Amino acid sequence: MSATVVEAERRLPFSARDLCVLVGDVKSYPGFIPWIQSLRIVQETREGDGWRGLAQAIVGWRGLRERFSTYVTCKPDDGVVDVKLADGPFRHLENRWRFTDDGAGGAIVRFWISYEFRNPLLNGLARVNRETAADKIIAAFEREATRRFAAHETKAE
Repeated sequence: MSATVVEAERRLPFSARDLCVLVGDVKSYPGFIPWIQSLRIVQETREGDGWRGLAQAIVGWRGLRERFSTYVTCKPDDGVVDVKLADGPFRHLENRWRFTDDGAGGAIVRFWISYEFRNPLLNGLARVNRETAADKIIAAFEREATRRFAAHETKAE
């Protein structure tokens, strides 16, 4: 089997830095991504404006429940969040977010993920639902960005 790759790009009306900080705030994911049941930072090192560390997540969907760990790097000034597999049900997992200011007060968000489950059944299920899952992930971040930043921007005007 080969890895499944999903890419998406969106323009959002928020700054690249704010969006990068949101995506890098992994411990808040259970509050707005439905299938993430819990997530905790096991190890964290502050690096300038960002951080690098190890996160453990429990995800569940329709009776399936899996635990996995990832290495996360968040660099808001560079507009970068990178995620790589530490351990779990994947044979391979790598995720990249890139954030660039668009020059008009918003940002271009680029999402890329490559993954392959060890379990052929899970891999097949994930492959069939890959576009839907990516759309749901991005939509969850868009809603959370609107919740976090829209009220702030309204006050600033």
